[in-house]
Amino acid sequence: MPIDIKQLTGVLPPIIRPTDTPPKAQPQTAPFSDVIKNLVGEVDKLQKSAETATDRMLTGELEDVHQVIVAMEEAQVSFRLLMEVRNKMVEAYKEVIRMQV
Repeated sequence: MPIDIKQLTGVLPPIIRPTDTPPKAQPQTAPFSDVIKNLVGEVDKLQKSAETATDRMLTGELEDVHQVIVAMEEAQVSFRLLMEVRNKMVEAYKEVIRMQV
């Protein structure tokens, strides 16, 4: 004899009851300005990290050249990403300005 899920309503914990509807979660998103500030902050941090690694190598504190190269490449790639985001934002702004109302 098949079991009807409605018969188990009193037995199941409240989380699993079939009559409960899941609450609609509102996505928690940060404002766009905060996202850009965080991106610029991360790029700045990577640039400073690469500069510190270079200085440490030049003073002889750091002998592994690979660490310096990796830090410099990370900084360069993150800066390129930041510039592409900026270019896309400027492009979108220009397109909005060209729109006719």
